[in-house]
Amino acid sequence: MDKILSFIQEKPWIIFAVFTVLFFLSMIRLGYKQWRYKKSFEAIKSMRSDKILSKVYLKINNGYGDFYDVKVCYDGEKWVDAYFSEERIRPAILVTPGVYNVQFSIKSRKSMSAYHSKKGPFFAEINVKPFRDTMIVFDDDTLASWQEDYEGWKANE
Repeated sequence: MDKILSFIQEKPWIIFAVFTVLFFLSMIRLGYKQWRYKKSFEAIKSMRSDKILSKVYLKINNGYGDFYDVKVCYDGEKWVDAYFSEERIRPAILVTPGVYNVQFSIKSRKSMSAYHSKKGPFFAEINVKPFRDTMIVFDDDTLASWQEDYEGWKANE
């Protein structure tokens, strides 16, 4: 410890040099991460514009509330956080066609009040077809969930 302190006392500029190197390394790392994020979001944007991704909308019957902690299992083993579309009014998960398991939790309330109850996690299996938007419907009374086509809501857009 004494050697380190004496070295710093003899050459105090070394602290500035070390911090400068660490700063530039962190900036390089940050730039690389930003580049990766930008590349992945551009890929998702191009997939959305090419209509490769289908939307899975979320709906609650017999109550009001929100979905949270939504996870999707692609391969039967690994659960990943769902990627939501940019729509604010009707939340939708963006997925490619296939069969998926979805895990979600609910913050629900029976009427328009500030009180809500947290329920879950619940599981649902969805079959996403190419070029077709679907909907996961959760019934707050029976705690059951099922898949429906999105045709009824699509006419309003």
